[in-house]
Amino acid sequence: MALIEGPLAILAVLLAAVAAAEALARLRWGRSIGAANFVILIGAGLANLRIIPPAGGGGPAYDPIFAVVTPAAIFLILLEANLRAIRRAGGMMLAMFLIGAGGVTLGVVIASQVTPIRSLLGADFPSLAGMYAGTYIGGSANFNAVALDTGVIRETGVYAAAVVVDNVMTTIWMLATLAMPAALLATGRFGAPAARRARDVAPHSPSGPAITGVLGLAIPAAMAVTAVAVSDAASEALGHLGLAIPGALIVTTLALIVAQIPGVDRLVEAKPLSLFAAFLFLAVVGASADVSALVQAGRLGLTLLAFVAVLIAVHGVVIVAAGWLLRADPAVMAVASNANIGGGTTSFALAEGLGRDDLVLPGILMGSLGSALGSYVGFATVAVLSGG
Repeated sequence: MALIEGPLAILAVLLAAVAAAEALARLRWGRSIGAANFVILIGAGLANLRIIPPAGGGGPAYDPIFAVVTPAAIFLILLEANLRAIRRAGGMMLAMFLIGAGGVTLGVVIASQVTPIRSLLGADFPSLAGMYAGTYIGGSANFNAVALDTGVIRETGVYAAAVVVDNVMTTIWMLATLAMPAALLATGRFGAPAARRARDVAPHSPSGPAITGVLGLAIPAAMAVTAVAVSDAASEALGHLGLAIPGALIVTTLALIVAQIPGVDRLVEAKPLSLFAAFLFLAVVGASADVSALVQAGRLGLTLLAFVAVLIAVHGVVIVAAGWLLRADPAVMAVASNANIGGGTTSFALAEGLGRDDLVLPGILMGSLGSALGSYVGFATVAVLSGG
């Protein structure tokens, strides 16, 4: 049991966490850490101290953030999309994403050799390996698809431990990729610093007087929530027709269409609204890292943790080595890696946290590509490791 259980009270704590993270990031010593890192760490601390319940299992306070706040943030930030900068980032992003997917596959092979996971899981090992291969190329939908098809989802102990490990490691990797660009740029062996690209990603001057105040907040908020509602309805309707199109892709398309309407660029409050929503999502990402649940899983949890840690480490080495050879922008590498490990929503939040609006759309698209590929790779992994 957590100290605070009510949905509204949990939301209040999360909002306070966002405010605290932003305040800390404005201090001289906090600037190098950044608000995105602070909000993840605060969220993790709140959940692990049981001030609020962990977010891994969802709930009435967390589900609306995943279902409404995050896609609304995607819509809002894409209202300022600079298509020229996005085009320039897209090709390298795709290359890094595909290389990262290859790193995940190699990571599964290496991790299965250097950890005792095979002997511990026995017949369940191919299924677990396929679940992690799928989720770290695509996302949780691929994780659950493999778990459901192979029957692991019915083995509640194994499945629960696998989910906890996934949540913890995704949070850790989110923190690592937030730190990645600055660390790699300091070596001088990678692509041009983001500062040199400021002329490409800076927003254009509004076409008229900026719309601010209550009206400036109400219009983009109403547009964003409407876009989410329309995208959800459209995704459901298309699903009935046999077309599985993620709602995130539809809301992205709507944003790019709306962004072309004259006068939309006057909605200057859309940017801070989107950043606020992204930080709220990151607080929930942090709250998903339930360390106590991992400890309760005992040897199984620790073995799965070691397996996934090696898998992600191999992925990281592969993507950094490829970025060094290709002289890639480390921010592109970080967002592409997050599209692998966390999916389109975490890559969007990472791009926002890094201040790289030009990487938001490519990151979302790579996440959608991963969702399409992840299940195929996951099931292929199960077949190969099962000898089938």
